Amino acid sequence: MIRRTTLAKASVALAAATALTASLSACGSGHRATPRSVTATANRPGAASSSAPAPGALTGLLLRSALPTLTDVAAGITVSGVYDTGTDFTAPHDLPKPSLPDADCTAAPSIDADALTADYRAAYASEELDNAGNSLHLVVAATNPGDAAKQLTEIRDFAQRCANFAAPDPTGQSVGGTVTIDSLTKLGDEALRIRVTATGPDAASYAQPEVILVRVGDEIVAVSDADHDHDGAAALSAADLLLQRLQGQPA
Repeated sequence: MIRRTTLAKASVALAAATALTASLSACGSGHRATPRSVTATANRPGAASSSAPAPGALTGLLLRSALPTLTDVAAGITVSGVYDTGTDFTAPHDLPKPSLPDADCTAAPSIDADALTADYRAAYASEELDNAGNSLHLVVAATNPGDAAKQLTEIRDFAQRCANFAAPDPTGQSVGGTVTIDSLTKLGDEALRIRVTATGPDAASYAQPEVILVRVGDEIVAVSDADHDHDGAAALSAADLLLQRLQGQPA
């Protein structure tokens, strides 16, 4: 869920992007991959009314199998915050109202893989990869038919609406920022990269989040990092790995 937050100072930067990239690109073959890509017809877990997943739906447990484990990554990288939604699904009419269309632009500095997949996901799994405090947040989500495309449309609309914004920092001072989005080719059915950049003389002191999102049918792969002052290779490498595993391809 998108939250109103301040343009907080970045506590970590992705200084070890190349190390994360190397480890993700060299993941071992021992991880259990999802056997095939299927269209999710399940619904968001956790609401009042739930139902069993439709035949062939990607449950949270199956989505979790696309995530790298500790045995997949290089020494020094830790896997934490692993979560999946199990086998519970919420009926379509119980999905909450999407929050991103009404989000204030001051929420832009808080965008991440979780926030930008939250409105339509029916089941999902997530985790964080960390290298000495430099982290990537990974999410693999399944949606009802057609909803993954709606999610990416929401993100494009948000980026256009909040192309230029101002948000208060922890002292209450207004800090300018921009939101940019571009399409990535040769990834899934459609792929986006959305970035927030602080502006002004003290811009380097503020978070610069980046999220890569790839849609394959009714599934979404999302990877976010805290600071895109680097080349983004780690996030892109992680997204490509998740995409391959979601589709059952060799990693």
